Amino acid sequence: MTNAALSGPELFGPLTEVAACEERLMNCWPSHQVVIAGDWLCRFAKGYSGRANSACVIRPGPVLDQAGIAHIEGLYREAGLRPSFRLSPLVDAQVRARLESEGYAPEDWSIGMIAPCQDRGMPETLQLDRTPSDAWLEGACRWQSGAKRDVAALLGIVGNLRVPARFATLHHEGRSAAYAILALDRGMVEIGSVMVDPALRGKGLGRSLLNGALTWGIEAGATHLFLQVASENAVAKSLYASLGFRPVYTAAYWRKPA
Repeated sequence: MTNAALSGPELFGPLTEVAACEERLMNCWPSHQVVIAGDWLCRFAKGYSGRANSACVIRPGPVLDQAGIAHIEGLYREAGLRPSFRLSPLVDAQVRARLESEGYAPEDWSIGMIAPCQDRGMPETLQLDRTPSDAWLEGACRWQSGAKRDVAALLGIVGNLRVPARFATLHHEGRSAAYAILALDRGMVEIGSVMVDPALRGKGLGRSLLNGALTWGIEAGATHLFLQVASENAVAKSLYASLGFRPVYTAAYWRKPA
């Protein structure tokens, strides 16, 4: 599945499951600021990540007319950000058609995947901290690009977490090699900000990190672990599938051409 092959979000599981994931995605990856505009949560985080800088919904059937689009566009332009709408299967074809008529098109497709938590063993080299250390923040940004290299902007997001979380650092041969956030919200854990040292890929570090996340979910009393993966990332999708993750839905950010 490629971005070019998709025109609207796809649904692989129940819509109630999509709503459960999307609502928790907002709590597990908070923005710096939020403005409510009707059915839409307009989120702002100085450009760090699409999810934290888009108008999002957590319930099926949101309303969005031309006046609503203009209002939301103004909010983002005032913040110096490109207007963006996160559309999942919770958003119907009528809203997508209205955005398309205004010049919007989907970018950055992702797939929401979910798996039952299970005890797969906690790697001895996996460090789980309750707060983000300076070393974790620097490491989580180290191999990013653009706005995602901004440590202060990342701290503005993770520092706003109000659900239980762990900041994961996986070590390899005595040095930090991979990072992630585990955030627990009402029986579900999101694993996000997964980053593996590019020089160490292919050594099973991503699998070890996921095994630790699935195990921590059990220890924390969760039933499921969920995540977002870029639709074109075939390697990551294959890894997740091998660990029991199944696709639930796709989502994209609708924006006007830059």
